[in-house]
Amino acid sequence: MNKKILIVLVMGLLIVLSGMLWNITRDHSIRKVEMEYEEFKVLAEQHFDTIYSDIWFSPPSTDFFQEIRQNPSGWSFLVRQLVADPSVALGVKAGASAAMLDLPPDQLAEFLEFLLTLAYSDQNIMRIASSVAFNSLRGAQGILPGMLPDGSIFDHSHRPAVRRVLQRMWEHPAFPQTIREGDNDLTDLFRGR
Repeated sequence: MNKKILIVLVMGLLIVLSGMLWNITRDHSIRKVEMEYEEFKVLAEQHFDTIYSDIWFSPPSTDFFQEIRQNPSGWSFLVRQLVADPSVALGVKAGASAAMLDLPPDQLAEFLEFLLTLAYSDQNIMRIASSVAFNSLRGAQGILPGMLPDGSIFDHSHRPAVRRVLQRMWEHPAFPQTIREGDNDLTDLFRGR
């Protein structure tokens, strides 16, 4: 009887230890950032330029921007709140959204979907959505090589979730006609449909 109890206890201990080991070794890069929205908003407004066409990252803001890039999944909830906040300047929203470019493709598609939904009520958000989709923020002032990923979501257009959101962007009423008629990755995918 004692041998059976000992075996059950050892097995229980092994289960507990394996759970603890899994918890220690799992990917902690997706942990949610513990910060109140108001604190995040203040930091974002300090570090990102308020004018959209002048996306600028000075040395102090580069550190904050890169901190968000290191764990975009964890910061995503705060960035979404910031982008949806009507009191935040468009440039601040664009700067924070640029940090989301390192999300895994399906999560980036979800973020782009979120931006497209907001663009129905604020067409200026389409400018940010286009910049995120095309990763055109790489050309912003103060962006050095390696500060943003080299590719764009179009590199993953074979994924159903990504293709779906790109098609939604193509069909969105706020999507600029000039881009729709130009030569770019989006028109290559959907022209003639």
